[in-house]
Amino acid sequence: RAVERALAILSALGLVAVAAYFTTTDAGRNLLGVSRAAPELRARVEAATTVGWIALLVIATVPLFFGEAALAPMRRAERIEGRRVRAATLSGVTLAFAAVYSALFVYAASQLELKADFSYYRTARPGDSTKRVAESLTEPLKITAFFPQLNEVGAEVEGYLREVKAASPQITVEMQDRLLVPALAKEAKVTQDGVIVLSRDTSRETLNIGADIKAAGAKLKSLDADFQKALLKVIRAQRTAYLTVGHGEMNESTNAAEGRTAKNLRKLLESQNYVVKDLGLAQGLGSELPKDAGVVVVLGPQKEFLPEEVAALKRYADDGGHLLLALDPEAKVDLSPLAGAVGLTWKPEVLANDRVYVRRRFNESDQAMLVTTRYSSHASVSTLSRHAQQAPTIFPGAASLDKADGGDLKIDFVVRSMGETFADANGNFKFDEGEKRSAYNLAAAVSKELAPGGGDGKDKKELRAFVVADADVFSDAAFRNEPNIVLALDAFRWLGGEESFAGEITTNEDVRIEHTKEKDQVWFWATILVAPAMVLGLGLFITRRGRRASGRRA
Repeated sequence: RAVERALAILSALGLVAVAAYFTTTDAGRNLLGVSRAAPELRARVEAATTVGWIALLVIATVPLFFGEAALAPMRRAERIEGRRVRAATLSGVTLAFAAVYSALFVYAASQLELKADFSYYRTARPGDSTKRVAESLTEPLKITAFFPQLNEVGAEVEGYLREVKAASPQITVEMQDRLLVPALAKEAKVTQDGVIVLSRDTSRETLNIGADIKAAGAKLKSLDADFQKALLKVIRAQRTAYLTVGHGEMNESTNAAEGRTAKNLRKLLESQNYVVKDLGLAQGLGSELPKDAGVVVVLGPQKEFLPEEVAALKRYADDGGHLLLALDPEAKVDLSPLAGAVGLTWKPEVLANDRVYVRRRFNESDQAMLVTTRYSSHASVSTLSRHAQQAPTIFPGAASLDKADGGDLKIDFVVRSMGETFADANGNFKFDEGEKRSAYNLAAAVSKELAPGGGDGKDKKELRAFVVADADVFSDAAFRNEPNIVLALDAFRWLGGEESFAGEITTNEDVRIEHTKEKDQVWFWATILVAPAMVLGLGLFITRRGRRASGRRA
């Protein structure tokens, strides 16, 4: 009787669950008057009754199934083992309550603004830089994302855009199904799903993500960088960056074997809404620089600049221009005139450190691969200074800078070497007698406010120059180290007067593994000759050892 009573109670509880389900139907809502209630009250009642009938149904049916399963073999027995049925029923009750608790816990957790994503195709979250760009908005910006309803990629994008929207009241975000709003899709010139449209006044930029999670996985990883690139195109006019040519600069180099190329630096400028152009004698480097030059970059020249070229760069800077000078001691040419144009002296001796360095060639020359975490609080390195211990930059063969006598320029040495560094005058990569360990200046930010051209104080210009004593710090090889990218990014932002945008851009992209031709040859011979030879040698050793052991036993 106790068993039958327990099963009857569970059956009655199941009927209560069915009755609760009836209240969620249209007929039930009309009968109880829920359909005529206020929208907020109706939503709360519907949610509570839905959770209630599902929970009751699980609590009733799972123990009932366990109890009936335990009772079935004993239907024809003389006596029923009540303890077995009771134990099975209690096990079902335990599992049912655990399932209901877990479901309610997950639902409650989903309402919190907290998210931890460990999946491979996880979406990049808005970085500090993107949020600061959004905070700078002074005019409304509309973001429309076209994704099908209940789309997995759309849910990821919506979460990202919600965080961006929280950074600025000027931003409005809409999630639309392209097929349900054909007029809006036509106006935005959207013909496929998975597209984000950013619009401000007459400016419009589109970002194609895709609606399939597998196809869009790679783009979700770099969503923050791609979104910021589109955002900058919408909120400000395009600028021009000139890279000098004709002196063996790194941007002209094709020596990919050593990674001494500047393809990634060019991409970085383009991501900040710069048009990148070459600047040589034919474009005015020897006379007058182009009027549209937003920033001029001198990237590791291997030949000396003509006096006329240096004079043109100095006139450009003195007129409120912006320069990035990356000087390279390995060039073995006199680059002092370039440094002197912005009030600095250039000391071409290569620096070395026999205690803190990066291994690359696994010989003594690696001691010139400097690593530093010493940054000032200047705006051009603000991101690195906030995360100094977690953001070591690599200087693969640096010289040093100092302040020239006289002059009225404001000079801040923003990056210094570690204290154990010494100037290796004789190039033997050893600390010899007469050499001094010290913290050397590796990068400098130079500025000077100029008198405005007009009498009303508007259109005030400012000379800005960012000088580094090692061009390789901006090479493709060095850009494999993320802090080097941040150094270049914040430097260009400071040069462009956008130091408020400084911050990290988050990305979950995999680090690309690249082999040079020399490395490919090593791997080829290692797999063709070395590995088989090792297997053959090991086999011969084991075989001969076994034969000697058997001979001794005989």
